[in-house]
Amino acid sequence: MPLLTAKSRRALRLSVAGLALATTWSAAAWAQLGPLQPAQPQMAPPSTTAASAGASGGSAMAIAAVVNEDVITVYDVQSRVQMFMATSGMENSPEMQRRLVPQVVQSLIDERLKLQEAKKLKIATTDAEVRNAVDLIEQNNNMQPGTFRRMMDEKGVDMTTLLSQIEADVAWLKVVRQELRRDVVVAPEEVKTVLARLTANQGKPENEVSEIFLPINVSTRDADVRQLAERLVQQARTGTPFAALAQQFSQSPTAAVGGDLGWVLRGEMEDEVDQAIARMEPNEISDPIRTNAPLGYHIVQLRGRRASGEADPLMAVITMSQIYVPTIGSRAPDAAKQQKILEAVSTKVSNCDQMNELAKEVGGPGSGPIAPLRIGMLPEKVRAGVVGLPVNRVSQPIELTGAKVYAMLCTRQDDSGLPSEDQIYAKLENDKLENVARQKLRDLRREALLDVRM
Repeated sequence: MPLLTAKSRRALRLSVAGLALATTWSAAAWAQLGPLQPAQPQMAPPSTTAASAGASGGSAMAIAAVVNEDVITVYDVQSRVQMFMATSGMENSPEMQRRLVPQVVQSLIDERLKLQEAKKLKIATTDAEVRNAVDLIEQNNNMQPGTFRRMMDEKGVDMTTLLSQIEADVAWLKVVRQELRRDVVVAPEEVKTVLARLTANQGKPENEVSEIFLPINVSTRDADVRQLAERLVQQARTGTPFAALAQQFSQSPTAAVGGDLGWVLRGEMEDEVDQAIARMEPNEISDPIRTNAPLGYHIVQLRGRRASGEADPLMAVITMSQIYVPTIGSRAPDAAKQQKILEAVSTKVSNCDQMNELAKEVGGPGSGPIAPLRIGMLPEKVRAGVVGLPVNRVSQPIELTGAKVYAMLCTRQDDSGLPSEDQIYAKLENDKLENVARQKLRDLRREALLDVRM
């Protein structure tokens, strides 16, 4: 089943339920970027910016591209380049701006195509949907409401460029959901094949990897591509988010999600890349890796290493009973009573029925049985106190602010390390839907009347 191999996972990995199935710099990608970088120096004057330098004519309102009946101006390109430079943490230089222009122009073309397709299908976006996307960006960057807009204003970035991008992403997501989803079918045999494959590979080492791929083709020289790869490695190693670089420069479909390939087994990547990863440590970024099939340079970031299908103790589903003893306030028992509770828990309790009875007698509010939940959902200190606890054994006193807790696990269902059939079905459906969406966008590009002038 090729859908879950690393080579085929160079399909978009955005969830159907997410903000967008998008190309470069989707609203979801903004949200995944993490904390925004401190303010960068302002863009160079218009006469020396990449956008104006490459455009026909010097005016910001000159035409950069025509997409069917829609016009993209030099100002649109300048604004998008400026937005990226202001938020990505990349070196803000005329050279870097020039390198961004082709990707920015292609991104703007794709946005126009998405909006045109939505309009043709009578699919509209609302101001509320766009505002919600901006709110999500702020929430994921731990920003107060309105902070993002103020930051854009302070850096001289036209907020319209972000809003227009979000509008295109939201419109495209609706197109995908409403029009393209009907073309996706997942057979039960596909689910079983994937589950069998995952089971066979369980326990084998795997790596969590992000990638940037720069192809060598008839219009590029090997030396130029390698030079760009070396510059990107330098940028990534000096603090520029790898995901931001992947989204703007990588020519792999995973660029849409910051180069994220997910967890990859040895042998699923190109041989040269596999060998490089084997020598790396987690959080390390590779030197440029040249491959012949596909021809180009890879840069990989090793984000983690584990055994495939490794069970996660925090995913274990438990039922439990607890005795909550306040240690401050009017309900707190005195020291002598607290000692009696400790003795009772230690000597009279050997199962959850006894624990529940004692909880009724001596426990404070919140004492007694707890409905099934995953261990990872418990408060941090309680989680640490029970994660390795056998069933029907009382924990050591767990000290909380203003209270102590005694906990007992009644039942425990450990994580298998494998996804359920429903989860595999959803993943396969999403992968197929993303492929259909990508193919649709390629068709729109091929059928469009395009006039690119920069």
